[in-house]
Amino acid sequence: MRETFQVAKSMYDSYNGTGMQMALFFACLIYLFVQKKEKEKRFMFLGYTLLFFIICFFPVTAKIIIRCIDAEVYWRMFWLLPTAIVTAYTGVQVIMQMDGKYRRHLLLGFMLLVVVMTGTFVYNGSIFDRKANHYKLPQDVVDICDIIERDAAENGIAHKKLITVSELVPSIRQYDAQIKMPYGNEVIRGNKTETEDAYQIFRIMNSVNKNWEALAWYAAMENCNYLAYPADELITDTLFTHGYDKVGENGVYSVFRSNRSKEDYNGEWLITQYGDAGGNQLMFYTMQDKEGHLVVVDGGWVTDADFVRQIIKSLGSHVDAWIVTHPHQDHAGAFTEIYKKKKKITIDQVYAVDMAPPAQCLESAPWDETGVYEQFLQLDIPELTYVHAGDTFEVAGLSFEVFNAYDDYVDELSNDLLNDGSMMFKVTAEHESMLFCADVGKRMSDYLLETYGDALQADYIQMGHHGNGGLKSDFYESIGAKAAFFDAPDWLMQDTSGRYTTQKNASLMASGGAVVCSFSTAPNQIILK
Repeated sequence: MRETFQVAKSMYDSYNGTGMQMALFFACLIYLFVQKKEKEKRFMFLGYTLLFFIICFFPVTAKIIIRCIDAEVYWRMFWLLPTAIVTAYTGVQVIMQMDGKYRRHLLLGFMLLVVVMTGTFVYNGSIFDRKANHYKLPQDVVDICDIIERDAAENGIAHKKLITVSELVPSIRQYDAQIKMPYGNEVIRGNKTETEDAYQIFRIMNSVNKNWEALAWYAAMENCNYLAYPADELITDTLFTHGYDKVGENGVYSVFRSNRSKEDYNGEWLITQYGDAGGNQLMFYTMQDKEGHLVVVDGGWVTDADFVRQIIKSLGSHVDAWIVTHPHQDHAGAFTEIYKKKKKITIDQVYAVDMAPPAQCLESAPWDETGVYEQFLQLDIPELTYVHAGDTFEVAGLSFEVFNAYDDYVDELSNDLLNDGSMMFKVTAEHESMLFCADVGKRMSDYLLETYGDALQADYIQMGHHGNGGLKSDFYESIGAKAAFFDAPDWLMQDTSGRYTTQKNASLMASGGAVVCSFSTAPNQIILK
């Protein structure tokens, strides 16, 4: 109730602004209340205003109205107040009661001066712009649409679908209805998009650091073939590498046409790393292709289950393969919770490690936690396949090679069985690969390098144990990755106490030319070609 009242009060303050209109309005109401003439009109104005404020500020009625029109525009309710009518009516009453024509004119002039001095000029530059064309639309919109229409006509393109900055979206729809867009003004106001791809386009376009490679992917999935973007940002070369050609500009915006369609992404996979806004470390990735195939890796804590479920639902609710690297709570918690109540989610295959029994894990590492592991063991998972080092499997053309999983050799090398026995695997598309190290630590580094050598090399790497501790420096240097994914929040990435090695490992990867990705910029995405 209190929150609703605060919203109403905040919206009233927003409507009131910095002027004196409401002060004049209330002064006029007080005058009408004390004066004796025309009681019917007096009670009508006073009664209506009193009823209005009761409805607008009473929590029950205010909540109902907010649900109907949205809290962000609740201030428009105050348009129903008869401020102009009451102020004008009261002013006339005061003037007419004044004796003498001279005094009336003097009082009228004083009233007008008060209004001018305490108000804001309606036709000010912050609200109105001088029209640049007879359409009464921003000239940039006209220019962008004309460039697209000209290019489409010259190249025989019938389908025109444009991605651009949010401030131009409403006007472009007004100017040229033949130019489609992935989302409209309703999405900018916070409503849902029709498709997940359209939402991702909106998210990237409104991000500070834009992932143009991911945008090109979503543009192709959503069949968007044009992009208009501010010309002062030097992105032409970047867009060229992702399949865009520049077709024109007006000095303010550059217009690009994509030469990649959905079919051009055959055999390529979009890999997404998800973060945690609450500051927890966890591991959750998805891999998807243009056909809608989906691979999920881990998922995070039990408390992340709703988020993971939402992501899977947005991607079609069908999981071709779910990989559980090991049964720690920040990796397998969400999977365990979701599998108990899958609802509309379907899962074809589950790949996991045949880990040592919980009692043995705790005997070797008494500090560890096995609650989620014990829940995992209680699940009846007919789709489950346990993998071992040296195993390979395939999901929709995507190849997986397992380098590490719990076995006797882990017992010999480590007492941290849950971490060092977790699944290390490499996923390979047609030309590129990514190595997932899960929570494998330094005790396994030498063994893995000696056993597999160059076979471990990959274009991308998910850092062992969230980048904290994890594998040795020479292991990471041998991979040759051009991007390193740290499943770590800011507090872990930026720690300078010396307790954690995340910052040291981030510097190591950056010095080798790798782009460092962490939760500060999540979701982070790459296209595995």
